[in-house]
Amino acid sequence: MTLGDFIMEIVRELNIRHMFGVPGDYNLRFLDYIVEKGEVDWIGNCNELNAAYTADGYARENGIAALVTTHGVGELSAANGIAGAYAHNVPVMHIVGYPNSSLLENDVPVHHTLGNYKKNNFLDSFSSISGAETILTAHNYLPELQRVISNMLTTKKPCYIGLPTDLVDMEISKTISHITFKRINQDTYRVPETTEAIVQRFKKAKRPIFILGINIARFGWREAVTKLLEKTQSKFVTTLMGKSIINETDIATPNYLGIYAAGYSSEGILELVQNADCIISIGTTETDMNSGGFIDTGIDCANVISIKPEGIKIGKELYMDISVEMLLEALQLALPKDLHRDFIFPLKPRDAIDVLSISKKPLEHSYFWQLIAERFIHEGDIVVAEAGTSLFGLLHQNLPTGIDFVSQILWASIGYTLPAAVGSAIASPARKVMLFIGDGSIQLTAQELSLIARHQLDITIFLINNDGYTIERAIHGPEQPYNDISMWKYLDLANALGIKKTLSAHTYGELITQEEQILSKGPKMVEVFFDKLDYPPLLKQISDQLEEANRQ
Repeated sequence: MTLGDFIMEIVRELNIRHMFGVPGDYNLRFLDYIVEKGEVDWIGNCNELNAAYTADGYARENGIAALVTTHGVGELSAANGIAGAYAHNVPVMHIVGYPNSSLLENDVPVHHTLGNYKKNNFLDSFSSISGAETILTAHNYLPELQRVISNMLTTKKPCYIGLPTDLVDMEISKTISHITFKRINQDTYRVPETTEAIVQRFKKAKRPIFILGINIARFGWREAVTKLLEKTQSKFVTTLMGKSIINETDIATPNYLGIYAAGYSSEGILELVQNADCIISIGTTETDMNSGGFIDTGIDCANVISIKPEGIKIGKELYMDISVEMLLEALQLALPKDLHRDFIFPLKPRDAIDVLSISKKPLEHSYFWQLIAERFIHEGDIVVAEAGTSLFGLLHQNLPTGIDFVSQILWASIGYTLPAAVGSAIASPARKVMLFIGDGSIQLTAQELSLIARHQLDITIFLINNDGYTIERAIHGPEQPYNDISMWKYLDLANALGIKKTLSAHTYGELITQEEQILSKGPKMVEVFFDKLDYPPLLKQISDQLEEANRQ
């Protein structure tokens, strides 16, 4: 066994079936191992940034992903995508092809370096956006691989592995044949104590509610939390980042109420949360947009139970390093069944859209997203929403059962979603991917349309043509030239890059008459046209607050 064999064995053990990246002279020998073994498919991207975004989307579906870049020029191109994965707890194993070990040892100013005789320049750059990082040597490869990959599995942060090109073929058969990774140990002896404290508060409550966040998916708690909700029949809301983390319309969990994000909440939700006497928050994160701008919500923190990977907070008491997995299992057994089934929240269901009455109207955000949720998104789809009009149009829509909702509210790097949709489709080929992306965003990463065509991925792209950066117009400068973009012939571009099925719609009637074609299998782009100053209501609400915050 060589070190290259060993790393590929690790990749297979982690259930990574595809690897993304761009070839470069320092990683070419390692790429040979991917191709020659034939057990893991190499997916070559158009550039390293897109490859990092693609790996992020793949990891959200598969649980983990692998990215391969070359030293310097390649890894720095990927850094923005890795930073987004770090911010959103998406585990990506980033393998960077490095120059020969002797060149590294002597700090020789070879190509793809800064020529300043410092071999750790780029390792230092990634220390802030990786959970753990290393450059492998002939002597440290075993403990270092175990350290950085175990950290990735525990924290769900990307890891960085520098692989010198001369070590790829290094024989290691006398040293190792297999490696096992484990999560960092967490306390289990305090689980009964913590469970009892939560159960007592829950039993005393008259108006309990669960608030659910994105880390439920990242840390593998979705099944356990679903069982908790099914047993207790408790009402629940999700944060913006936690959209569709638990089925919103499943008969097994009929108690979904909507989005909670302080002032950005669904109608009536803020008041209900304020009046709850026991709030169990699981897997949530506090950011400006996800938390409603950090405004004072009037919630008594003494009523809040917060369950997070880093610790459990019950009222004002903090329990560190508790095993959340064991706690959730214990709560499934200990929480009472159906205790609050009859507690009813007085929320009104939204009326279905009368398509006939609006068929001749131009597309507007006031109706479009509800129509999309009702007619075009179906059970089991993967919905990918760009952090712009698309995301803020979909967040307050009730989506069907079994949806995976992919977005990037925190890092919010425009253009992320097109490559991320590619990664999601490759990880889950049996599911349809519905991508909603604006014209400004797609201009950053449009090259990966060719990858969609090459692999005939089942991705339907709704291209929101609103003539520029509409989310920026909503925040500041609606008529300023810096929010304008060059108008592309997007459908012609899609055709040129291999996507042959293209459609367009200016009115609701034009959209509905093409419904069957839009929902057919295979890659396609649907260009839908909006006025550049037409905003989803939630986007306008958030953008007004963001502009005010930027001025303070």
